Amino acid sequence: MKLLAVSDNHGDSYLMEEILSIYSEQINVWVHCGDSEFSEQNPLWQSYYTVKGNMDRTNAFPDSRVEQFYDHKLLIAHGHLHNVKSSFEDLKKEAEKVDAQFVFYGHTHIPRVDKVDNIYFINPGSLTQPRGPINKGSYAILDIEGSTGEVNFYDTDHNAIPQLSQKITL
Repeated sequence: MKLLAVSDNHGDSYLMEEILSIYSEQINVWVHCGDSEFSEQNPLWQSYYTVKGNMDRTNAFPDSRVEQFYDHKLLIAHGHLHNVKSSFEDLKKEAEKVDAQFVFYGHTHIPRVDKVDNIYFINPGSLTQPRGPINKGSYAILDIEGSTGEVNFYDTDHNAIPQLSQKITL
């Protein structure tokens, strides 16, 4: 399974369309972690599984969602309702309730991967308003084969960010 996650593009559709065009043949699952600031009629939602962020004005998107892809269960949330700037505790509780192996979230604009009690928490960063260790927008690709895989991060020029990437074991 190859999953591409984006978040916090704050109204910029160009980057999302460009990413979709570049990876359309390689990616199985497309995730948006909120704060798109797009309406529910945006054609990008035909490809992306999305959730509502704190800057999204539509009620068409859920606050969080659970999806099953192949043998992997995902929880997708923006994170503002889960206090992700303080800890993963609220997200972890929700992930445990639904038996999710992966949690994709946004809100902090900081790209990172954390593992807590066998749950991977993945934040792709922000496409347009980066914070944290790099000064460019970012997105993440989760690539799993069997019980191993990796999360690779890319900047908005589509260059790998190896210092953020991480191998995973399920």
